[in-house]
Amino acid sequence: MEEEVTSEHVLCYCEALRRRVRKIKCTMNNCESEEMVEAANIAISNLLPTKSRSLYDIAYNRENVLLAYFSENAKNYKSSTLWAQYSMVKSCLIIYDNIDISKFPKLIAFLKRTGDGYQAKKSKILTKSEIDRFLLSADDKEFLMIKVGLILGIAGACRTDELVNSTVDDIEDVGSSLIVKIPNTKTKIPRIFVVTDVGNMLELFPKIPVPSSSPRQA
Repeated sequence: MEEEVTSEHVLCYCEALRRRVRKIKCTMNNCESEEMVEAANIAISNLLPTKSRSLYDIAYNRENVLLAYFSENAKNYKSSTLWAQYSMVKSCLIIYDNIDISKFPKLIAFLKRTGDGYQAKKSKILTKSEIDRFLLSADDKEFLMIKVGLILGIAGACRTDELVNSTVDDIEDVGSSLIVKIPNTKTKIPRIFVVTDVGNMLELFPKIPVPSSSPRQA
């Protein structure tokens, strides 16, 4: 015959459970003894697969090396620079050693922590009215090439190296507009854009001096 469960049984069970929890907490609070640390390390090591334990150890050591590297760099560089370095290191390790450091959780956590309280500085930009005023009022003798570069850069969303490598041969005058070719782009795909004549800005381009003995560079 089954024994009837009474409220006293429940209270006794709860009290025994509380005593067990208190014992566990007491043990955790005093776990700094050498015996406890050693027992914990043995338990942790047993979690790793026996056959591939050496591979896990190598990965662990690699992450520690990277942590030390970025920790040292964090003393001299901002969070944004550290992330840029991380991206370069990640690409190199994947290509040369087939190591994916994006799977290193401690490293990622460390890099995220370096960004705490960091405020990126916003670059100063010109407003549309300031750009128009510069193009209309600045002296062509002194600022002609800057004006041309500004027009091409805004109209074609050009990168710096795309502007530097542009030549007048890449620009075709079709009267009411200019067709500009960018043969060498970052994506290795040539592109074309059109510059329309807004505010007679196209009158600047014929003023560009082109030395006959040198490449016709814009």
